[in-house]
Amino acid sequence: DNARAITAALAGHPRIARIDYPTLVNDREQRRIRDAQCSAPGALFSIELKGGKAAAFDFLRRLRLARNAVSLGGVETLVCHPKTTTHSGFTEEEFRTAGITDGLVRFSIGVEDWRDLLADFERALEQA
Repeated sequence: DNARAITAALAGHPRIARIDYPTLVNDREQRRIRDAQCSAPGALFSIELKGGKAAAFDFLRRLRLARNAVSLGGVETLVCHPKTTTHSGFTEEEFRTAGITDGLVRFSIGVEDWRDLLADFERALEQA
C-alpha cells in the first residue's frame, strides 16, 4: 500500500521521466498479465530521473529517511542506483535491453509512514 500511494503521488512529477510500477502500466496486455499473476503490486518500484546520473546521485544524497543501500534484510526503505550497484556488471547492450539508465533509481519501500517517505522524496526531487 505504501509503494502504491507513493507512486500514484509521484506520477507526473516534472523531474521524473518514468516510473516503473505494476499499477502504472498502460499496456492492455501487461495489465492482463499483472492481473492474472499478482494479488498486489508489491513494494518495489523504480523511477528514471531527468538529468541522468548526476540527478540520480543528487537525489540519493538528499534523502533523509530512505537508506542508500542494496539490501540490509530489514523493513526500512532502501534506495539504490542499479547501474552502479546491483547491475554494475552489465554490458551497455544489457543495460539498454533491461531499461537500466543512468538516471534510474530503485526503491524498496518499507514500513515507515508513506506520507513521511513521500515528503522525503519530494523534497529530494525539488532540491536535485
